[in-house]
Amino acid sequence: MSTPDNASTRKGFGSDAGSSQDKQRDPEKPGHEDTSSEEQANVGLHEFAVAKQSGLRVTREENRRIARKIDFYILPMLCMCQGLSFLDKTALNYGNLYGMKTALHLSGNQFSWFASIFYIGYVVGNYPDSWLLQHYPSGKVLAITTLIWGTIVITTPACTNFAGTMINRFFLGLLEAIVTPGMTILTSIWYAQNEVPFRSLIWYSFNGWAGIFGGFVAYGIGHIESPEIDLWKYIFLILGAISICFSVVLWFFFPDSPVEARFLTPEEKVLAVKRVAEAKLGVKNKTFKWYQIQHALIDPKTWLLFVASIAAQIPNGIVSNFSTIIIKGLGFTTLQSTLLDAASSGVQILSLLGAGYICMRFKNLRVITMALGNITCIIAAACLTYLPSDLKWNRLIAYWFTNFQSVGFALSLVMISNNVGGFTKKTFTTAVTFTGYCVGNIIGPHFLLDSEAPKYTTGTTAMFIGYIIKTVCHLALGAYMLWSNIKRDREQGKVVSQEDQLKGEEAGMHDLTEFENPYHRYVL
Repeated sequence: MSTPDNASTRKGFGSDAGSSQDKQRDPEKPGHEDTSSEEQANVGLHEFAVAKQSGLRVTREENRRIARKIDFYILPMLCMCQGLSFLDKTALNYGNLYGMKTALHLSGNQFSWFASIFYIGYVVGNYPDSWLLQHYPSGKVLAITTLIWGTIVITTPACTNFAGTMINRFFLGLLEAIVTPGMTILTSIWYAQNEVPFRSLIWYSFNGWAGIFGGFVAYGIGHIESPEIDLWKYIFLILGAISICFSVVLWFFFPDSPVEARFLTPEEKVLAVKRVAEAKLGVKNKTFKWYQIQHALIDPKTWLLFVASIAAQIPNGIVSNFSTIIIKGLGFTTLQSTLLDAASSGVQILSLLGAGYICMRFKNLRVITMALGNITCIIAAACLTYLPSDLKWNRLIAYWFTNFQSVGFALSLVMISNNVGGFTKKTFTTAVTFTGYCVGNIIGPHFLLDSEAPKYTTGTTAMFIGYIIKTVCHLALGAYMLWSNIKRDREQGKVVSQEDQLKGEEAGMHDLTEFENPYHRYVL
């Protein structure tokens, strides 16, 4: 419990020590901005000031009411964005089943480069896209990028050779780089800290829902009699058209933040900001701050998440682009492979929703849940690699359970939402994590060697090793955050009083990083 002495030793926003410290800070940090410019930069600061002056506390019923409204208006659009981006980037998977490789006259590992070049574009667009979300209205940025990437997808059938398709896939990755990193940031803008895990895993589960939808679309296309164009072209035309239509919805209906939400009353906007502020990480800041980049570069969390992302996405680079080929290699027909791949997406959905509910319902179980998901993948990859080839159903079930890989990665994004303060630092940490995501996805497809068909031993072994490395990184991340919490409690006292809580919230609303905010504690 905090004592007066402990409270007086806290250095940071809201204390006398912090006031003197602010005078020595870099000019770009809080304390050197006038009130009006700071309110413009820090989204929701005015609403937070109203809540503070009135001594407002959000009741459980108010919390639920606002969460339900956000769930109704915002969550479906987050889900659709994630699902459509997954469908559009993995349309390659279904195109491969219906002769895309032959139609483009590809040889050797050229088809694998279509998967890799997408993530090279993703690396290039990763941080610039996040910068756009930071500085401009989220709905408009998402709408424009969705319109452009939908156009790119719908023009893919016009590509007639390797070079043209490589260019097409590069720009698709460049535009789609806004989606999952952006959803990570936007979830922390709209939802209270305890709500973030479940909502994040709901929208991330739309990778699985999209996989099921894509499987049925591909199955239906396979039954077209006397097609006027190559079957693989239908996939890109249909999915591109859906994305273009959805961009119109984003333009008109997706607000920048709770402050701009037309579906919230003025009182509810204040409550919505206060809910998010309770995480002590702020809402959104529109000013780029170099010192927060420096904080991110020296933060062990940044690099543990980076390495874990590389390790996690090597298996993902194999599974997301070649799942139907792997299943077909187990001994199933082309049409059977499309349906059985949809079943693996069902496993992914159930694992994500179950993990999200556990992390919402029970406190500080994020790291443990990540580890359990990773261990499931290790066992599944071992079975897929080492079981005899004639046990095709056993190996298929093992393959399905590799979809638990999404649990660890999705919860690592929750770690960013819940544990990284300072909006520039949060966007940069997200960008570094997704750089690792891209590196893994670029490398992954090249472990699947045509010469090893149908068992693909090198590919499944790479999955097995990747899962082990990811597990070690996630456990190290949890150990570091636990040690940091214990160290802060010992040196500065525990955050138990309402006054300490309010000071922590105010520090977060002024865009301090978790390093600067002495009232912040990591959520495990």
